[in-house]
Amino acid sequence: MLWAARLALQFETVSSFDFHGDEYAALCAGSDIHGFQHPIWLDAFYRHLAPNRGARPYFLTARRQDTGALELVLPLILRRKWGFRLLETADLGVSDYVCPVGSKAAWSTLEQMPGVSRDVLAALPGFDLFRIRPVRQEDCYRFQLLFAADPVPLGFSSHAIDLEPPFEDWRKSALNASLRKMIDRKARKLRREHDIHIEELKDPDAIAAAIDALATLRAGRFDGDMIRQDFALDFYRDVAIRGASEGLAGTWRMRAGDDTVAIVFGLTHGGRYYYLLIGCDYERFGRYSPGLQMYDAVIKGWMEKGGTCFDFTIGDEDFKMKFGTTATPIHAFLIAHGLAGRLAKAVLSRRYRRAATPDAGVKDDA
Repeated sequence: MLWAARLALQFETVSSFDFHGDEYAALCAGSDIHGFQHPIWLDAFYRHLAPNRGARPYFLTARRQDTGALELVLPLILRRKWGFRLLETADLGVSDYVCPVGSKAAWSTLEQMPGVSRDVLAALPGFDLFRIRPVRQEDCYRFQLLFAADPVPLGFSSHAIDLEPPFEDWRKSALNASLRKMIDRKARKLRREHDIHIEELKDPDAIAAAIDALATLRAGRFDGDMIRQDFALDFYRDVAIRGASEGLAGTWRMRAGDDTVAIVFGLTHGGRYYYLLIGCDYERFGRYSPGLQMYDAVIKGWMEKGGTCFDFTIGDEDFKMKFGTTATPIHAFLIAHGLAGRLAKAVLSRRYRRAATPDAGVKDDA
């Protein structure tokens, strides 16, 4: 009892939080997080995306009652959608994996605090529906500890592959043989006809220009592509530039002479490359499969830097399986308050169940 009382957690929700402070840095250092919980990502999220989507920032925190030490942070937003108050994790269609940032002591303490979900929910701002997504399967237990809710399958997965040098040996064992031969054939043809350079960009001006070019190359290729909006472009540019200097982001470019062939942008954290965006000049270079060549090249470059995993993140595109990836199911949690919240939960639950059936289609991104 004395041990439990000493480590008991006090929950509250605050409307501002210093992601660049020593407290959060120490918490991240002792937590299993993804790149989407890094201070640079979250700082840019709340400066560029949240205000332009009508979302108010909130942060669920937990501190030890005896010392006041910060033990847990869950970044949230609150906005009006479909006529009701929607409380969400910090996603807005850009954060592929959400999770609470908590110390090992916090999770051990939560396991010793029966009924803690009542205190957690009481600390949240008023809402009709609380939606938590997207959550990797192995992260579900953290939300279950906090909210005593059951996960809902979203009907799609993320895909990643472990990397083990040397690259050529890994490539032979991991990649689909026909894909490997096709990439090699087209790479040889491209290099016979063009002076090709592939590099990870470090100069801030070069990174900014590359992110702008990436947005232009993606024009018309993806329905509702967020990067085509100025505020979202500012967000990605900000993360790419600041992240490059602090080991959080990697922007790669393929050039044919002075012409851009393809650009790939992703996060880098804990030995993992989180692939997020690609832009290719398919009009001039499409016959060379520039996207597949870039994935191959970035994996090679990341492995040479000591990377241990390449994460294609969420989405079930066929090419990911040909790279030998392992699928991880993605989930959501839905918690309702009041009649409006229960109706919204019923609608979304039905939509998610349909998406989770075989051949149901694409992921929901409402």
